[in-house]
Amino acid sequence: PAGSGGRYPWMEYALLTHSQGLTIIDITNPTSPVALQFIPGVGGRIHHDVDTHRDLTSGKTYAYFGGQEGEHLYSIDLSYLPGTIPASGIVDLGRTNYAHTLQVKDGLLFTNNAGSTLGCQIFDAQANSVNPPLLAKSWSGAGRDCHDSFLRNNILYSADGYSTRWRIVDITGIRNGFTPVLLGETAAKSGIYAHSNWPSDDSRYLFTFEEFNLEDINVFDVSNPANPVNVKTFQWSGDSTANSLVHNGQVKGNLLHVAYYEAGYRVFDISNPGSPVEVGKYDTWRDPDGDGTFNKSVTGNYNGAWNVYTGLPSGYILVSDMLS
Repeated sequence: PAGSGGRYPWMEYALLTHSQGLTIIDITNPTSPVALQFIPGVGGRIHHDVDTHRDLTSGKTYAYFGGQEGEHLYSIDLSYLPGTIPASGIVDLGRTNYAHTLQVKDGLLFTNNAGSTLGCQIFDAQANSVNPPLLAKSWSGAGRDCHDSFLRNNILYSADGYSTRWRIVDITGIRNGFTPVLLGETAAKSGIYAHSNWPSDDSRYLFTFEEFNLEDINVFDVSNPANPVNVKTFQWSGDSTANSLVHNGQVKGNLLHVAYYEAGYRVFDISNPGSPVEVGKYDTWRDPDGDGTFNKSVTGNYNGAWNVYTGLPSGYILVSDMLS
């Protein structure tokens, strides 16, 4: 909460991971974003991620930032914003290479793709926001790559990478030492990479993103978790002539927001999950200056839109692009 020039009774920030650290950007006025602070890590390259947790006892919000290529895991006290976060508010938790991606849900911190057998390591941010303890049981082991994950109502949706499967896992009782239970999984498909996933708001459908560019986006009916049914496979509107890879997506209401590498930011109407319709776009890669002229073409490489975020109270959407 803070003054916002009359637009909202709060301030909004974008947390943008960088190949060498984390940038915090004030976006309370979205037409004039201001970079407030850069927090360096110890590792390099682009594979970093960040998410936030609100401590209900202290009222503080913490960011957890991690990565691979030698990066550590950090907890960052955001309560100092919009001022500068001091060194005392940035805690190096170690955990080298633990977080290709990460997420926080229901007071649990999930660090994903933590090595070949560590899979999804689960920490209890509710127990200690500054230094969340690692829980005794995690979704890990051979074939459980957990490249990315999503939690809702104690159900973990795990995108298990090279296993070519998306899995649905019950983690009820994880804080009490109970072992995660596999409820069901999608059929294995040769040659795909199960990159990430996001369920519909009612959890009936699971939207999955396949980074090796064979299928792009799938829709599974997971109303019976033991038997996920593939009801639709689709790609962006220009795929027949410009074959772009897909990266990540998020569902908000009846819209699916997608970071689609060289096809940029794409929005699909999923009112009928069996027949998604593309209804919006912003070409972050081909037209980064927004003047209507394509400065670059779709080459099918790993360039362009990297991630999308739909969680701002204002309704604004954040899109990060690797090069623009």
